[in-house]
Amino acid sequence: MTETPFGWRISLGPGGSLFQKRYRRSQYTREQVEDELRKAQRAQPAGKADDPDGTLGADITRYLEDHFKGRPGFAERKRHLELWRDALGTDTLRSDLTRDDFARVLNGWKAEGLAPDTCNKRRTAMLALYHALDGRGGSNPVREIPKFRVADPLPRGVAYDLIEKALAKLPRSKTEARLRLMAYTGLRQGQIMKLTPDHWDHKQHMLTVPGTAKGRGTRAYVVPLSTQAQAALKAFDGLEAWGMFTYAPAARLWRQAWYCAVKKIKRTPYIEVPKDFVAPVPYDLRHSFGTAIYQATGDLNAARKLLGHSSLRMTDRYTLAAVPGQQLAAVRAFEKAVRLPAKVATLQKRSKRA
Repeated sequence: MTETPFGWRISLGPGGSLFQKRYRRSQYTREQVEDELRKAQRAQPAGKADDPDGTLGADITRYLEDHFKGRPGFAERKRHLELWRDALGTDTLRSDLTRDDFARVLNGWKAEGLAPDTCNKRRTAMLALYHALDGRGGSNPVREIPKFRVADPLPRGVAYDLIEKALAKLPRSKTEARLRLMAYTGLRQGQIMKLTPDHWDHKQHMLTVPGTAKGRGTRAYVVPLSTQAQAALKAFDGLEAWGMFTYAPAARLWRQAWYCAVKKIKRTPYIEVPKDFVAPVPYDLRHSFGTAIYQATGDLNAARKLLGHSSLRMTDRYTLAAVPGQQLAAVRAFEKAVRLPAKVATLQKRSKRA
């Protein structure tokens, strides 16, 4: 069911091939149109491949097997749809579900503390199921539910002096080598897993970064290596850190090392980090690299290419912690141009003496 400026339109099957009709707002209410939709769905013959009267559980299985299997993000999409199935009922007829049913579940997840972005991902999962099984022009109650407003991203880049102090707290290991490589190349952990010695050009000091299947996917690209990145790669190669690894141990060790660096304490193998201690995650090293590049050059496009982003909009999110040199120069010029009142200057002198 699709809402239009003049009322509603309901359609079944790809492009409305099974049923299609319009209802004027002056003659029908939303509840009446939803009743008409249910009647039309039940009137369709059963047993067809495009039958919209299947149970939610069966339709989710059919969608995953026929339309999404083998695609990037399959595991995450499967998990989101299984949560929908558990919330609405495996044996519930999909034809009986309305906009209010989906809105109720989404609002419930939001009230439980689920992040707006995650709620939107679950909405997208169910939206895609309807598109695949009924066609983009077919009835889709999820389409009428607006997305949750997502808060603006916060700066995630951290200073490299702190990064070095945290890395120094880690024992020499493959984990330390991977984190250091991430800090000085800005590579994703998934890209580091795909690296092989053949990707490293020792003579030209270049690294070919493998493409990734995440999101829309990226192509392989070549980046020049800084002196720090070359040293990190040499240590990485010396420890034979090539190949697959798991995220969790690296995140745990990085959190412990960061805690020791901030608290200025000696790291022990069994240190316990308080639960309320906020520490950056390994992926923030990628944000830090992009921030440092932009801070040093003021060139957002250069940062985009080094990070392998397809758009400047994404790079802008990665460099939120960077303050361009022009802005710093403007503030310094402001300090020289504006003189402090005598009373304020006197108070500043007194505070320095105290």
